[in-house]
Amino acid sequence: MARLTSAALLLISAAIAVTAQQDTCASQVLVSSDGDLSSIASCSTFSGTATITGASLNTVAWPALKSLTGSIKVVSNPHLTTLSLENLQSSTGSISFFNNTQLSAVNMPRLKSINSLDIITAPSLRQLSLPSIESVNTLKVEDTGLDNSGNLPWSSLPKVSDLGVSNNKLLTAIDMPSLKAISGHLVIAANGLMEGQGKGASLHLPNLTSVSNCTLRHLTDLQVPSLTAVSSSLSFDETNLQTINVPLLKSVGQTLSIVSNNVLRNISFAELTSIGGALLIANNTELTDVSGFNKLKDISGVLNMRGAFNNVSLPAVTAVQGGMSVLSSSKDFDCSTLGKVKASARGKTVCQAQVKAAKPTNADGSDIDGASVGSSATAVMNTMDKLWVAAAVLSSMIYVL
Repeated sequence: MARLTSAALLLISAAIAVTAQQDTCASQVLVSSDGDLSSIASCSTFSGTATITGASLNTVAWPALKSLTGSIKVVSNPHLTTLSLENLQSSTGSISFFNNTQLSAVNMPRLKSINSLDIITAPSLRQLSLPSIESVNTLKVEDTGLDNSGNLPWSSLPKVSDLGVSNNKLLTAIDMPSLKAISGHLVIAANGLMEGQGKGASLHLPNLTSVSNCTLRHLTDLQVPSLTAVSSSLSFDETNLQTINVPLLKSVGQTLSIVSNNVLRNISFAELTSIGGALLIANNTELTDVSGFNKLKDISGVLNMRGAFNNVSLPAVTAVQGGMSVLSSSKDFDCSTLGKVKASARGKTVCQAQVKAAKPTNADGSDIDGASVGSSATAVMNTMDKLWVAAAVLSSMIYVL
């Protein structure tokens, strides 16, 4: 074989460089027709922003794409039914879908990792194919048509930073057998509420050991047998749970809230020793006995309970850094059983039986009408926590209403 001259080598190197340049793209592209995609169709690595939006798109395919370091935004495509990124393997960037009402299938069969994936308002979506997914930093799936007929993207994830699954009316079971840690937010709300008549969805997290901020609403069953730590807040609101059992949880960094669970009858936090914010238990109409906190010692915020309690037992509590308000509508409730707890409270204390109406409470421990129990030590979520959780919860409330 003849040896290549220096000039030939330079020409080949230049050709390879041009090819590489063509395969790596960093443009800002607006895709509103099939022709618009041609400018980036050959890109195997994309670090720019592709915004896919328009009324003329029915299907979108980008078979050349293997790596995404930029972002793909699929926004307001009224006729788009399918999006396929069949060779995409990894992404340190983001893919977001918003307001694609006819989108029925999203296919990314080779995708193993992605920084952020948001799918919001895709009521026709039945197929979300990510069979190879192993790592996601942020995943939000809200207001879709997903049900339990196929593999869902969270089924094999071992960890995630933020996970929101809300307002998916056909989704009646959420199982995450591999998930061990959530470093940010977990929001599960308003799933399985078909036409507002369903009871919600079950949530099974058999191997989850830690989560930062956890908001759970509209659940029919809950299994968290391995959960030991919640570094921020934990709330159970408007569920259809008869029992809340978190057997290994030892600490909650901020507020523990159990509010408006109309069929709840049993609460058990057998290993819980400390709450870094408030303990709020209110408006759970069937809950008459609160005796599942046998090891709880410290409450760094307010202790606020409202309901039809016959019995409230907190035998190990030695410190309530905020105020204490325990109001029961039951004539059988005896405040003297909380004498030691009341003595340990540093703020205003109120305990009363046969209260005609146990008023709803705000998250800071105050009454809706503004009467405060009082606490300078109540821990609250920071602004970003509130915004992340509020967005998902507001979405669920709008659907339920």
